Amino acid sequence: MALPITLIVDDPAPCLNIYWWHQARRSGTSAPEHRPGLPVARHIPLSFLDRFIDVVGRWGVRGKFTVLPYPAGLGPIDVGWPGCPAVELQPWIDRVRCYVMPLMDITPEILTHAQALDLDTLALLPENEREWSAHQDAATLTPYISLALQLLARVGLPATGVTSPWDFGIQVEGEYQTAIRQSMQSVQAQHQNWYFLHSDTRGTQLRSQVVWRQGDAWLVSLWAQVDDFCWATMGTPATEAGYVAAVADQYLTADGRGRLADLFAAGTPMVMVTHWQSLFADGRHTGLAVIDEVARRVAATWGEQVRWTSCSQLAAGVAAGEWDCPAH
Repeated sequence: MALPITLIVDDPAPCLNIYWWHQARRSGTSAPEHRPGLPVARHIPLSFLDRFIDVVGRWGVRGKFTVLPYPAGLGPIDVGWPGCPAVELQPWIDRVRCYVMPLMDITPEILTHAQALDLDTLALLPENEREWSAHQDAATLTPYISLALQLLARVGLPATGVTSPWDFGIQVEGEYQTAIRQSMQSVQAQHQNWYFLHSDTRGTQLRSQVVWRQGDAWLVSLWAQVDDFCWATMGTPATEAGYVAAVADQYLTADGRGRLADLFAAGTPMVMVTHWQSLFADGRHTGLAVIDEVARRVAATWGEQVRWTSCSQLAAGVAAGEWDCPAH
C-alpha cells in the first residue's frame, strides 16, 4: 500500500495576509516588519493563488486548504469587506472551488483567526479566538463553528473538517470535539469528521487518532508531523536556488534524507503543515518554490510508493485502522 503524504495549508483568505493583522496588532503599528527593512505584506494578490494552483496541480498535491470565513473580523466572505473588491473576491473564490477543491479539502480556520466575534452583534471581542475558546463549552462553540461552516457553504466551498486557529480549543478539547460533531452534522449532514489542532514534528509514531466513535460515525484528530520549514522564508530576502534547495533539504534531500524520509522509514503517513504567508514570503514566493521542489523530490525518490492524500481521505484511513492508530 502506498504511504500517504498530505499538505495542510493554513491561513488563506481572499485579498489579505492574516499574518499582517497578527503582527500589526502585536506590534501596535500599521507597518509591521519581520526585521528592520523587511516589511510584512498586507495583501496577497489573486495572481499568487494562480501560482499555487499551478504547483499543486502539476504534482497532484493533496491535503487541506483553509478559507477564512470572516478574516480578521473585517467581514463575511459571502459579502466582502473594505480593501477586497468584488473584482478580486469572486475570482478568488471561483478559483478555489474549481481548481483547489478537487485536490484539497476546504476547512474554516474557525471565523476570524483574529479577535473573536460576538455572534449577536457581529462586533469584535477584546479576546482573540484562542483566548476566547479557553472558557467556552459545546453550547457556545457549536454556533460559532456552525457560522463558519455556513459562510463557506454560501460561497460554494463546503468544508470537510475544521481547523483550529493557533491552538483554539485545546484547553476545552472535549467540549470542542462535541461542538465540531454537532456543527458538522447540523450544517453539512456529515457524521464522519476530522479536525486539525495538534502537531508532533519530532516523533515518528503516528499521532493522528480516532477520538470519538459511535456506530459508523467517528471524529478523527489529524496531527501534523512535519514542521513548517517554509516559515523561515519570510525572514530573509534570499530567493536563490541554493537557498530554496537548503530549505527543501529539511523536508527531503535529493539523496533521500530529512524529516519526510524519517516518517517514510517508520511507515507513518507524512502530514506536512505550512501557511499561506509562508508560501507567499511577502511577494517573493520563496516558500512556494520550496514546496514545488519538495514535491519534485518526493516523486523522484519514491514514485508510486507514496500517494498524495487529502485530509478527509487520511482521516477515513485512520478511522479504518489502516496504520494501527489508537482509538479512544
